[in-house]
Amino acid sequence: MRALRALLLISAVIAIGALPAAADMAIKLKDGRVITVPVSPQDVDSITFTAPHSTAAAPAPAPVAVVAPASVAPPTAPSAANLPSQTLAMAPLAPDHPSGRVLHVGPGRDMKLPSDAAKAAKDGDVIEIDAADYRGDVAVWNANDIVIRGIGGRPHLAADGEAAQGKGIWVTHGNNIRIENVELSDCHVNDGNGAAIRAEGAGLVLSKVYIHDNEDGILSTSNADSDIVIEDSEFAHNGTSSGSTHGIYIGNVRSLTLRGSYFHDTVTGHHVKTRALANYILYNRILDGPNSNASYSIDLSNGGRSYVIGNIIEKGPKAENYTMIAFAMEGPTNPVQELYVVGNTMIMDRSSGIFIRSRGPNPATVADNIFAGPGDLISGSGKFINNVLSNNARADGDPNANGGRGNRIVADVRFADPTRYDYHLLPGSPAIGAGADPGDGAGYKLLPVYEPLTPLGFTARPAGGALDAGALSFVIRG
Repeated sequence: MRALRALLLISAVIAIGALPAAADMAIKLKDGRVITVPVSPQDVDSITFTAPHSTAAAPAPAPVAVVAPASVAPPTAPSAANLPSQTLAMAPLAPDHPSGRVLHVGPGRDMKLPSDAAKAAKDGDVIEIDAADYRGDVAVWNANDIVIRGIGGRPHLAADGEAAQGKGIWVTHGNNIRIENVELSDCHVNDGNGAAIRAEGAGLVLSKVYIHDNEDGILSTSNADSDIVIEDSEFAHNGTSSGSTHGIYIGNVRSLTLRGSYFHDTVTGHHVKTRALANYILYNRILDGPNSNASYSIDLSNGGRSYVIGNIIEKGPKAENYTMIAFAMEGPTNPVQELYVVGNTMIMDRSSGIFIRSRGPNPATVADNIFAGPGDLISGSGKFINNVLSNNARADGDPNANGGRGNRIVADVRFADPTRYDYHLLPGSPAIGAGADPGDGAGYKLLPVYEPLTPLGFTARPAGGALDAGALSFVIRG
């Protein structure tokens, strides 16, 4: 055992020495999980193994990341292995086999353009792009297990009439690609589906990207082996008047995880459209605002096992469609049909509408939400628990019937400043303490443990005490 530990230590030190400064140390476990730790090689003095310890306590947010491998079973057979981390403090789909090679791109570099790096990239490379404008430069990324990231600021890729393969600014053919800290805009193509990113490989992670003014923000093909993760990213003014283009459009992939992101001002189409078998839509802000004519806020087109937890969702006065969350409206064709809508703040600024519209065969679980504004609670079947309905939100019949309980109809939920989209709770709000732990949904804990930040990201929800309804906990402010 001592010899094995010494060998592991030597291997880890050699691996760290091969990494560039400000790298991620990746440790692959025997069960396929990958642990990544942000580290600079010069900061490492030694690596030691501690004695075994209990993991029963809930982990606090930390930079250590544990991810499930791309080969986990699909959500038709749920288990802890194929669910996102409950803490969300992970760096998903980190490359399993980093080459240790870094390609530098920038006006003062040997590689002037991102497309130069795309042609040269090999499996496991890291591509670092200097902050600059790269107008009219488009690329196809064929390598696997690569990281593409902006450094020194955010590089801007503006299409300027160009499109790789007639599809998008970047087309990802490789598997397990991570894209960080880039801006992509203004893609328009002949067929009207010009995407900032056309995702065609298996496995894509987007982190801290800004995608705007494209016909489609993200457009993914169907791929049963693909898991797509989007975090801490902004999508603005994407879509066209056709209504068939969207902020993001995810095909029949294994899973979509969308968290800590901000969608606004989508043109005619949906902010979020997904056909994924499993959807984790967590702690986002999805707002129409005063002028957007977007359609659905969230379109879960073919159902699936779908968790909509801890989001702020606002349907504006000019929204083209009256439905906020749509489930299986194009047919419940995914093998599992379960909808969990928990701990969201949902505001209907339209003159009328429907908060949830479902054609799923099973009742939706709807718990701990705030529904505000002149909209019907649901079209379809749902079980309602500990929700707060205010400002003319309407239930068809008694929301506490048919298995429902703890729901409250109030005159005013008392938001801090809804005209500025500040939906924090004021003292005396009837939503304070109105929630309760909703338990599990197919093995996934439904209790919101984070809440969205403005404009991007999420933060830990205050622990202890009664649960407040909605996406934002009440906090006494000075």
